[in-house]
Amino acid sequence: MIALGLHLMPSRDLLGTPRPSVLAEIDPSGRLVRLEILDTDADIESAVPAGPAVFAIDAPLHVPNERGQRTVETLLSWLDMPAFPVSRARMQQVFGGCRGEALRSALTSPERRLVETLPEAVLRQLSWQRGRPEDGVPLGIAAYRAAWLGTRAPRYRPKGTGRARPDGLVAAADLLSEAVELGDWWPGVPRDDWDAIADAARLDAIACALVAHRLIHTPEHILILGDEPPTAILADADMRDRAAINVERMRAEGVAISYPR
Repeated sequence: MIALGLHLMPSRDLLGTPRPSVLAEIDPSGRLVRLEILDTDADIESAVPAGPAVFAIDAPLHVPNERGQRTVETLLSWLDMPAFPVSRARMQQVFGGCRGEALRSALTSPERRLVETLPEAVLRQLSWQRGRPEDGVPLGIAAYRAAWLGTRAPRYRPKGTGRARPDGLVAAADLLSEAVELGDWWPGVPRDDWDAIADAARLDAIACALVAHRLIHTPEHILILGDEPPTAILADADMRDRAAINVERMRAEGVAISYPR
């Protein structure tokens, strides 16, 4: 089974500027074997290989609400992982539409499992795990939350013209290299923000592919949240325990929630 990750951006932002989407593939041994910039939906569809695959995508694939946010974003905020509030109005305002939802039907097949994921959450969990002992014994909710709040993913996405973050790109690649064999790919020294944007997109795609790889090979290290299709994030015993407590809290407040699982 193939592990695929896609960092999906609008074909163009609201100013008409092209933004890269990137497809990554990790082989069963954990080696990065593909990292490709793609522009159009047709490019993405034709680049996705046939056959059984888990496909983790950095974009909302199901947007049921006109306003507000999905239940999964509420739960993530209670796990101190604030996520972009997904609604049709918000997606239209910020991204010009729901490209992931539109692409989902073209990517769906009986042999392919699609999940959403959050690259920043992936990198934050890798950063968290880097400092944890091998035994993985849970800390307990209070100690875990305090320690988790002090854990951050590297900041590597440019935040405007002239604000490339080469140190963050290298730090993020270093974290991912502990989980994925990156081969001969490594972020270069960006000549400008466009280089940094492209390398940030590549890092996001690799993080997505890592989620897909673990869903296939070590699903006990994945937490499944949400429905239609679900959101998958890296998780250890502490994260699982905290998610279970907050799910029960949400149910007690009358929220219909069928996960995690």
